[in-house]
Amino acid sequence: MNKHSLPTVHEVALAGLLHDIGKLIQRAVRGGMPKELLDRQSDVLPMRNGRPSHWHALWSDWFFDQCEAGRLFWPAGADRAWVRNLAVYHHRPLQAAPGAPGLALSEIVTLADRMAAGFERKTKDVEAEETWNASGPARSRFRRTPIEAIATSVRLGDAHAKRGHHLPGELAAEALAPASRIRGEDVESGYARVWDQFQSEWNDAARRCANNPSAFEECVLSLSERFLWSIPSSTMDQPDVSLHDHSRAAAAFAGVLYRYHERSGTLFERSMQTDRSLPAFRFLIGDLSGLQATLFRLQSEGVKGLNKTLRGRSLRFQLIADAAIRQALRAFGLPMSAALQAAGGRFLALVPNVADAEDIVDALRRRFDAWFIEQYSGELALGLALSDPFSAGDLIATPNAAGAPQSRAEAVRESIAMTAEMAKLRLFAEQAAQGVVRMEFTAAGACTTCGVRPAVAAPAASASSAEKDGLCRACAGERLLGAHLPKSRAVVIREAKAGAASAETLLWHDYLLPMGEGEDRHDHGLGWRWLLDKPAHGPAPLRPGPAWVARFEDDVSRYEDLEDVEPSGVKTFEALARDAREIENGRPFGREMLALVKGDVDRLGRIFAGGLGERWSIARSAALSRMIDAYFTLRLPWLLRERFPDSYTVYAGGDDFMLVLPWRQGLELARALREDFSIFSGGNPDLTFSVGIALFDPRTPISIAAREAEKRLAEAKDAGRDRISAIEASPMEWSAFSRALDRACDLNRWIRDRRLPIAMLYRLLAIDDARQRVARGAARSSDYAWMARLGYQMARNLKGPENEDIRQAILGLFGLDDGWSGADRVVPGARLAISHAIYRNR
Repeated sequence: MNKHSLPTVHEVALAGLLHDIGKLIQRAVRGGMPKELLDRQSDVLPMRNGRPSHWHALWSDWFFDQCEAGRLFWPAGADRAWVRNLAVYHHRPLQAAPGAPGLALSEIVTLADRMAAGFERKTKDVEAEETWNASGPARSRFRRTPIEAIATSVRLGDAHAKRGHHLPGELAAEALAPASRIRGEDVESGYARVWDQFQSEWNDAARRCANNPSAFEECVLSLSERFLWSIPSSTMDQPDVSLHDHSRAAAAFAGVLYRYHERSGTLFERSMQTDRSLPAFRFLIGDLSGLQATLFRLQSEGVKGLNKTLRGRSLRFQLIADAAIRQALRAFGLPMSAALQAAGGRFLALVPNVADAEDIVDALRRRFDAWFIEQYSGELALGLALSDPFSAGDLIATPNAAGAPQSRAEAVRESIAMTAEMAKLRLFAEQAAQGVVRMEFTAAGACTTCGVRPAVAAPAASASSAEKDGLCRACAGERLLGAHLPKSRAVVIREAKAGAASAETLLWHDYLLPMGEGEDRHDHGLGWRWLLDKPAHGPAPLRPGPAWVARFEDDVSRYEDLEDVEPSGVKTFEALARDAREIENGRPFGREMLALVKGDVDRLGRIFAGGLGERWSIARSAALSRMIDAYFTLRLPWLLRERFPDSYTVYAGGDDFMLVLPWRQGLELARALREDFSIFSGGNPDLTFSVGIALFDPRTPISIAAREAEKRLAEAKDAGRDRISAIEASPMEWSAFSRALDRACDLNRWIRDRRLPIAMLYRLLAIDDARQRVARGAARSSDYAWMARLGYQMARNLKGPENEDIRQAILGLFGLDDGWSGADRVVPGARLAISHAIYRNR
């Protein structure tokens, strides 16, 4: 233990992150417990029914043995002895000793562990754990229980999904898909494999942290997410909460309790440390507003470097949210583990209910508002709000008169939703009182990219490329990020420094995208590497990403008449539109057109408000948020890379996404994505998403396409959700959309085989218009003859028995197949199928 009488808040958080690491080791290690470890059981383990219990704490102690022996590296920036004492004794807290009053702080981790679990004593789990070194069925159940996929646990109605499970393994895109059946022996071997991988990655990552305790804490957070996401914290009571989510919640509660008692002067008062009625906690919620409007704020679609600007903006928004979290936690003196959720421009952090909490947030709000006014003239904003205080007792369930567990967690959950709404109502409060946001324009005029904000002015001799191009500060930063992102494999964070030309300064942090893959000078410090790339060099943590963007191959002859074409460079929208064309017998077919695909998860607010039912807890809610975000930041990029490489991610994360693809591939992607998301959710009818698709010419402003896609998405939601709107006037259920795509392929094949004249398809579109007007009650007099007109077209163009299959297919498109009973029956999909076939053959 070091010379200081107290641990640092980072060491307290590390204890929370590692207090249950023994649960993994306990299930992974074969053979008995080392004798020297068994000899310490009376010091570490509590007694239950006259016998030692909670054996995982002893295995956690063994983990620190490995660190002390040098088999696992421990950086000098964190005091291992403090972390060990706080973590290992969380089920049998230490007492203060002469000269070492801080030993009693293990009570903080004990209470944090119980808050994260949500209930006082997990009896079933304790009983199961006692079988760890037994033989027979009990031992097998303990070692062979997989984690339940939390996406399959969401419940909004009576229709339930079948429970799915994840095998123990490293976080990867493929691993996010749960399995309905898993063999017990695979789970058992999976635990052993994860422990082996964890040890190897621990040593590599910990060495990158040098003496930086902040970097080490973020390193352990990353390792926890990568390897403990698929390890159940409990094999009985809560098998759908991962060891990572439980430990992160415990770390957050422990760090906040430490700061609360430190500021309150009660750090050494055991009665205060164990008092569950103290209102020690509050939530801080941040929400970036104005994202889509800012994303497409363009003076014209012909601005220089449009693709760079769009991908740079999307990344900049992500980094701004990250910088805001860091600034907020720094203001409260907290480590990163206090940020419980962070996705899609929103974050949820736990902070102490100190006397000046409101003043701290007000000061943050003023600083943030000034920065957003300077950078974005108020179009982009960050809302901040504090929840009402709550206590440990509000989250820890205790038995009622009937013996059933009960808590006040519902009130805490409702306060999160209310605070999130409050954050949106507190934007630029001081500026709004003045009514006007003043912007000073110099002779440089307005930015040539956004056309709204003042361009940066500088002497010609010293002007940067951004200044020469007449860009504002925000657009200049976005273009810089967009230029570096395709060649970068990591993000490095450091304190802002004046004149850092290669970095982007956001909320007083510099974000650097190093482009030298062989460089090791950025291996130490804060930041992260992208999980899909796993580069050798860069900061220790790995995060899901990066967003997928299509690249040119070495042979670019197909695009020789287009601008900005470079081998291995990022594809332009014009090139992606070219990729919609098909080459058949040396002849190109199809229209050069793009699809903008926009979607988001249905009923997300309701899901987090009540979708977890009585099983709600901070850890479980954070787990669901993290898994949904991982789908869009990890599995979606993987899916695009593997099956739809000609695609461009405008943004993806949180619960929504926007992609640009060649039109034909975009429609097919929507179907594939819905099918894949259903696999991820285990076919859960309560966890779905809706999509709106706009088809557009590459010369059409992308902002127009985005508005159409947004409108179509809203219509899909209004029509009942779990739907898609594309080409057709009305949204469709996914099954109808899939049938229409299949029928479009049939029509295309018949056209290419010269069995179906394409001119007939144009006439069928006019007939479908008449049919739709009749169905809406807005028919013209001639529209009522649409069936007769359809019969005439088939009789004229599809003669003979050899075309019976085509005739039946067309009748089916118009709802006149064997299911027709003579009444009006509007079957969706005719326009989509017919238009699709026409576009493919232009």
